Amino acid sequence: MPAHQTSLDSVALIAELVRRAPNRPGRTAIMKFAYFLKTLREVPLRYRFGLYTYGPFDSDVLDDLRYAESLDAVESNFTQYPGGSVYEYNKGPKIDEVTNFAEAFIAQHGESIDWVLENFGNRSARDLEMASTLVYVDRATAGKGATQSIDELATKVRAIKPYLSIGAIEHEAHDLKEKGLLTAVN
Repeated sequence: MPAHQTSLDSVALIAELVRRAPNRPGRTAIMKFAYFLKTLREVPLRYRFGLYTYGPFDSDVLDDLRYAESLDAVESNFTQYPGGSVYEYNKGPKIDEVTNFAEAFIAQHGESIDWVLENFGNRSARDLEMASTLVYVDRATAGKGATQSIDELATKVRAIKPYLSIGAIEHEAHDLKEKGLLTAVN
């Protein structure tokens, strides 16, 4: 992380993601957007993602989201759906004040913010979970200097996420590979 970056940069970046998102993002979406920005676009965020229940996770993202909410940069809405309930986020009344503090950082990474929202902004939480887990497992394999086939990658992800169908995982893996987002797939 560059020395000139402040902790407010991450908070403002989250607010900017909420502002630009095509749909009201939930916590899972914000988490995955941050993961994709750091991993796929190399935005210098301070987060250290580990693999958890819903894919790559870092509690600092949620801390920054709560901080953005306390600054009135974003507002949360608790929404009930037939299948459960979620928090969804909208821009808050002081979003401009907060993002102005990190104007240079946001401008520097604006193209990456647009990219992540264009590629992942309309996806469901489950789709984001699957895509981010595929990228996470792919990067872990690449980190070991190894390669794998789509079938091997899908089998690994299925072992982690048994409720996802192997067909859906393979389809997503092929899509990510076609976009050049997987580095260890041969």
